[in-house]
Amino acid sequence: MKKWLLRFAVAVGLVIYVGASSVLLVFYGPFEHLRSTAVGSILTSRHPQYAEYFLSQEKLQQYQPLSMDVAAKGDTEMLNNYSDITDNSIEVLPVEEKLFTGKLMIVKNPKRLHVEVTQHLNDVGEFVSDMADRTKAAAAINAGGFLDVAGHGTGGIPIGLTITHGQTVVKPTSDPIIGFTKDGALVIGKYTPEEIESLNVTEAVSFGPQLVHNGQGMIASGDGGWGRSARSAIGQRADGAVLLLVVQGRGTGGIGATLKDLEQLMIQHGALIAANLDGGFSAEMWQDGQLVVPPSNPLGERPVATSFVVSKN
Repeated sequence: MKKWLLRFAVAVGLVIYVGASSVLLVFYGPFEHLRSTAVGSILTSRHPQYAEYFLSQEKLQQYQPLSMDVAAKGDTEMLNNYSDITDNSIEVLPVEEKLFTGKLMIVKNPKRLHVEVTQHLNDVGEFVSDMADRTKAAAAINAGGFLDVAGHGTGGIPIGLTITHGQTVVKPTSDPIIGFTKDGALVIGKYTPEEIESLNVTEAVSFGPQLVHNGQGMIASGDGGWGRSARSAIGQRADGAVLLLVVQGRGTGGIGATLKDLEQLMIQHGALIAANLDGGFSAEMWQDGQLVVPPSNPLGERPVATSFVVSKN
């Protein structure tokens, strides 16, 4: 009995020692990139206050994540008209990187993209899969942000401008928008309400930051400061094809992607414009009745306020 207790005590001691040593190495060791990733992950999590347990406020200022408001002034004169596209095919490519996996869905006809809103607006959210089933969609991913105070939000209240099928359900704010015109052009950036109306934006959510503008990355230095997590993003190529990217994180699919990872993947696949969507436990991709990129949440899907759905042919 005494020998068993001794072994147990030694095992517990080793676990505590390894855990404490790892924390010290990450936050106070010589590996700046590792520290930046860890701090960024905490600051963009549901409990950013935990970062103060390890670093001072002054030190944390060095690791402030890229603001969601980072976006170019929205284009108003150079938007393409993709109304004549007849290719309704969808292509899904695997994304397999060292630290994360996921899927890139290429929707050749941008007119198939629509914003779907929870049917319990201002009350509770809806699973992406349920939105897709309800609208008989071919595919769907999560979209914009929603009110989520301390991680206890119900997913029912979208944040910022929300337009679905031409109907404005949440009025414009100062936040950047991510949406589509009636001609299928993806618009990302800061627009006035008058510009949004004049451009005939028929689908829109609010989130960010913008990742790509005119084919160039928007993250000037570092990895964006958000750490690694499950993430979703949307972009558009010159031929009008829409890129829907979802990667897993903090689970079996790896530890997740940085904003810089998303930016580079979008550029590699020809995006002229792209933006980050809501991520973390919200990130998922659905196609033809199944989750092809399941959420990282071990409890399954999370109710969300909005999704981008791909309509049937």
